[in-house]
Amino acid sequence: MNPKLQVFTNWNDETNQEEIDPELIIQNCDLILRYLAPEFLQSLELSVLVVNDQMMSEINGERRGKPKTTDVLSFPLYDESLKLPFQILGEIVISMETCRKQAIEIGHSVIDEFYRLLVHGILHLFGYDHETNEEDAVLMRKMEDECLDLVFAT
Repeated sequence: MNPKLQVFTNWNDETNQEEIDPELIIQNCDLILRYLAPEFLQSLELSVLVVNDQMMSEINGERRGKPKTTDVLSFPLYDESLKLPFQILGEIVISMETCRKQAIEIGHSVIDEFYRLLVHGILHLFGYDHETNEEDAVLMRKMEDECLDLVFAT
């Protein structure tokens, strides 16, 4: 836990959805980032963009060459190796349409699914990757659980 860290979360909701409370998201991003950030960091900035499936498809096509929708995208800027005390972590893009569909399919609330996607995206920004090998996938799932415990314990 990095209690001295200043966290700046930029929230941009292009969907005008009402299920997710932006102030609560910002507070929970603060908790998660303080938990994950190394001690050398003094300031960390995160951008969260909430979109519909059409915009997600456009962003995915433009930024990754995959013109299809997905649930969450992460665009990292952070570089732990530089040990710079002031960094921009990156940007997370979440499709609310896909979030709602997945919540129904999985059988939990939209809020639960939103936070699962948010945490997943944040972990990718910090360099966690579930696609490299099984050991990394297990570690990422463990970190997701720890972060979600922080959010839902409050």
